[in-house]
Amino acid sequence: MQNKSVLGRAISLSLLVMASPSVFAADTSVGTAASGAGAIDLDRVEVRPQLESQTRAVDLKRSSDAIEDAVSSDAMGVYPDKNVAESLQRLPGVSVTRDQGEGRFVVIRGLDANLNSVSVDGIAIGTPEDSSRAAPLDVIPSDSTERLRVVKSPTPDMPGDAIGGAILVESASAFDRDGRSLRGKIEASHQQLSGETSPKAAFNYSEVFADTFGVAVGVNYQKRSFESDNTEVEYGTFEGGADDDLFANSLQRRKYEIERKRIGANLNLDWHPDEDNRYYLRTLYSQFDDAETRQRTIFDFGDEGITALGGNQYRVDDLAADSIQKRMRYRTKKENTFAASVGGENRLSGAVVDYKVGYTRTEERVNDEMEARFEYAGDDLSATVDQNSRVPRIALSDAGWMDNGSYDFDRMVLSPKRVDDKEHSAQVNLRFDGDNASYKFGLLGRWRDRDVDTNERELRVGPDIALSDWTTGTPEHRGGTLGQGMSSDAMRRYWAQFGGQYSARPQDAGGNALASLEEDYTAREDIFASYAMGTWDIGALRIIGGVRVENTQFSATGNSVDVASNGRTYTVTPLTVSRSYTNVLPGLHLRYDAGDAWVLRAAANKTVSRPSFGDIAPRIGLSRGDEEVRIGNPQLDPYESKNIDLSIEKYIGTTGILSLGLFHKAIDGYIVNTVSTTDPAYPDFKVTRVINGNKATVKGAEFNWQQQLAFLPAGWDGLLVGASGTWLDTDFDPGLAGRERDDFMLPRASKHVYTAHIGYEKAGFSTRVAAVYRSEYLDTLGDSAAYDIYVAPNTQLDFSLDYKITANVSVYLEAQNLLDKPLELYQGTRSRTLQMEEYGRTYALGLKVAL
Repeated sequence: MQNKSVLGRAISLSLLVMASPSVFAADTSVGTAASGAGAIDLDRVEVRPQLESQTRAVDLKRSSDAIEDAVSSDAMGVYPDKNVAESLQRLPGVSVTRDQGEGRFVVIRGLDANLNSVSVDGIAIGTPEDSSRAAPLDVIPSDSTERLRVVKSPTPDMPGDAIGGAILVESASAFDRDGRSLRGKIEASHQQLSGETSPKAAFNYSEVFADTFGVAVGVNYQKRSFESDNTEVEYGTFEGGADDDLFANSLQRRKYEIERKRIGANLNLDWHPDEDNRYYLRTLYSQFDDAETRQRTIFDFGDEGITALGGNQYRVDDLAADSIQKRMRYRTKKENTFAASVGGENRLSGAVVDYKVGYTRTEERVNDEMEARFEYAGDDLSATVDQNSRVPRIALSDAGWMDNGSYDFDRMVLSPKRVDDKEHSAQVNLRFDGDNASYKFGLLGRWRDRDVDTNERELRVGPDIALSDWTTGTPEHRGGTLGQGMSSDAMRRYWAQFGGQYSARPQDAGGNALASLEEDYTAREDIFASYAMGTWDIGALRIIGGVRVENTQFSATGNSVDVASNGRTYTVTPLTVSRSYTNVLPGLHLRYDAGDAWVLRAAANKTVSRPSFGDIAPRIGLSRGDEEVRIGNPQLDPYESKNIDLSIEKYIGTTGILSLGLFHKAIDGYIVNTVSTTDPAYPDFKVTRVINGNKATVKGAEFNWQQQLAFLPAGWDGLLVGASGTWLDTDFDPGLAGRERDDFMLPRASKHVYTAHIGYEKAGFSTRVAAVYRSEYLDTLGDSAAYDIYVAPNTQLDFSLDYKITANVSVYLEAQNLLDKPLELYQGTRSRTLQMEEYGRTYALGLKVAL
């Protein structure tokens, strides 16, 4: 309760200041009558983090030849948000998908994060995801970066794998700051749901020696302990029910307890021996550790013995005891990213040459994932299910299911996983400058290796486990009780002592082989690119035109796993594939400085995105007993997109902008997952494979306004306001049999994304309230519209307050998710909630020092 009262007083103070800016209207220097030897001269105490960050971002956009937006740190290296992904969501056309309430993947203009490229200091980084190309941005601490750019229409000298956009993460150079810079920060954050308080600290140092050699180094650490309450539901038809009467035939309550650690470090060296020569080294390391305990109770009502009572209420008779299950899972996931590049720029007689070699490594290790499963062993039950609330309410005829002593051991599931992604790169660019024109040529080579190894297996043979020995207090859960709690510490201690006594049943041998080998693959991808680009200035008009050619050479090995009907025997056959393809990517960009701070831009270009590694890896998983087969498709073609962009920008002083953009994308070969029961190679089998579908189109508009209201009377002139909006119209034909007449929005594409903020800065005080709204979007396609899965609309509201005590010391208070909004998914219609995950609010209090 103490944190809430502090937050309440802080918000009240900030709102009071916003309502009465005249508090700061007077001269901020201390009056002579009150001055003394120890008095602070408030004329020198200025804090303008929002304005400084906004000014730098506006400068980046205004000077760019490409169509892009940016987020920049302020003079103290601080962002308006904690997380790199969440900082980017403030930009027009950008949204995020979240993991446990934290922004993880960035969505640009409604397109899947899989279609973005991400680079750190100009070199591409990989992903720890086992099948996707999407790079998670929550693994990079924001304190390790200086600026973030989102290029929405790349010029020919930029890599072409950016149908969604190119996300450029840039770390700090000592030459970004004046003289020596020392910055430190400590913070404590408190999550409402867990009641836990967690630490964070960061330190950054930079200095330029003899005006030629610069050093910038930074380290940061964050440990966050938090919880989330999750309820998941599956809906389907039931025996005797109408086709459109879907019943919640499965309901799960999940409790997550999570401890996340982030460690980041960067070392950047710059040498500028003279005006014509520059050399640099860039390094960035980030480590992301996620220790997660998940308790869940599962109620599997099935589709028989169900009676519709009317009014969205149902009765379930003769519910088998083992339809209720309890499961305890624990795992630690460790991800790390390392990026290093060394390069330089030399101005020669009549030419400028720059060059760079780079290395990135991304790893994921899940060495200890285990889940213990138990089944209720009491008497059969009956139940009532009420589907009138957002999450169905259930009542069981006997409360014995809540007692851990009423459960029998079922199995242990072990799921270790390893992902390695490494890339070497080298590039060189040569530019010739004339009076009103320049010509640029370049070469790029990228050599990438991936290795994915999963080893899931189920062990059912071994001593019985008494779940009552692992019992803890009943966990709190917003969606209803899980019954008695389970201790993951007790589970791990037991397994360390007795795990060697467990083995698989003979009939599980094939299933274990399928789970362990089907998704394993190694892959190598070599990309060779060249481009030629010209830039011509004709008065106020700049024309940039050129062409980029990218050749991709891909090879991979995987497995074909064929499991016999009895599950006891199986065969494994290695699969190998290789292919090569070339993409020609022309581009034309126009920029016109219309005077009076107006800038007009237009671009027409072609971009490409390569298929996900998990989709093109050669693999076949054949289960004859289940009559199911899953097939990879190494012959997938890359996505290709023809893009048109138009924008008009009005710059308001040095800190503000008003812009409107229109864009259109026509994407050929959009990759979709298909399910078929008519495949001639597998008669009567359910066949799942990915294919190049038909064309997808994206049309949209972006609006952005940011401004300091400096024209207002004294006191009010510290107000900063901003708003942005993105409107999308997407059309997508997945080519699903039986759904030819259905209309589909592009998966993960929200029709509307809005952001707004209002801030106030004066003297030593800065405060900000910011909101982000994302409308619903399609997540997964089902067999019919009733089984399509959507993510519900969401609004994120955050608050920050910063007060500068002295010229070098400030305190700050932040609050996230003030509206306490959950992550909600639904099936078919909003009334059928599929998943509800709640996180509560998070508050942070910190101290910053800058010397």
